Formats: sequence, C-alpha cells, structure tokens
Amino acid sequence: MEDIKLVEGILNGDIECFNQLMIKYEPIIQRFVYNMIKQKQTAEDIAQEVFIIVYNKLELYNKKCKFSSWILQIAKNKTIDYMRKYNKTTETNIEDARSIATDAISPEESFEFKEMKEEIIQYIDALDEPDKQIIILKYTKDSTFDDIAEVMEMKLSTVKRRYYKVRDGFKKHMSKEKRGVSYEV
Repeated sequence: MEDIKLVEGILNGDIECFNQLMIKYEPIIQRFVYNMIKQKQTAEDIAQEVFIIVYNKLELYNKKCKFSSWILQIAKNKTIDYMRKYNKTTETNIEDARSIATDAISPEESFEFKEMKEEIIQYIDALDEPDKQIIILKYTKDSTFDDIAEVMEMKLSTVKRRYYKVRDGFKKHMSKEKRGVSYEV
C-alpha cells in the first residue's frame, strides 16, 4: 500500500515521493541486475535507466499489480536488452566481491563458508538464464512464486517446477560433492 501512495504522489508532482521510491528500490534493482551481469558499474547504470523509465512510464503502472513486480520486470527487460546489445557473458570482477569473513567466526568456519558460497555461485552461474533469474528473485528479493511468475512472465506452475527442479538438482550436486567420486564395481 505504501508503494501505491508513493506512485500517486509522484503522479501528482511530488518529487520527494520519487526520491523515497528510489531509496527503497535502488539497492534491490542494482542487486538484481548485478546478479544477472556480474558488473557493478553497469548494474548501477542500468538501475539508473530503470528509474528513468519508471518516472517516464509511471502513468502506465497498473495498481492491481505489485509495484515491486512491475519495477523488477522493467529491470529484467532492460538487463536482457543490455546483454543482447553487447552480447555479454557474465564475468565476475574480483574487486566487486565482498569479504564474507567476520571476526565472529573461526578461520575454519570462514573457509568452509567461503567454499560453500563459491560452490553455490558456481552452481547458479551454470544454470539457464530463466532458472538463474528465478533463484535470484527468490533469494535476493525474497519474492513469492506469484511475484516471480509476474516478473518472469511465466505461468505460476512453470516457475514452481523450475525452482524445485533447480533446488533438487543442487541437493544432488552437493551430496555428490560430499561423497566425492564414487566408482562402481
């Protein structure tokens, strides 16, 4: 409901409402785009373009839909346009990676956590683009399946099927990693 009030304020000319909307959604959009293209500066640029589109097309927003789904759909489309235009593959810039170690955990736990994080990132990066987007939306935005279906322009059943297939595939992948290579006799 808060988003609807902000949208109405923007449509009535209140620039402060647009600033509040940007403060709320800019980190979400940047994280979503970054998870697709793995380039921090480009993700920031695309996020800015998304907000320009939102500002210029806000009167087209259907208030029956969740605003977060609408803006994420714009971000998804803008990112796909960028990827098509520049035929970009995802590369990770080492400088963009954040340190995950803290003083609160032991070096062994930190190492295990880093290993697990790398394993998860590798698994997600190997997924097809739609599956990758579903996982990103589910875990970085904590979106519902309905929200994801709307953003991805897919049927709800398709989103759920793909999500559970990826999740089960990851469980199998991790159980193989823990067992190591097994030889059949």
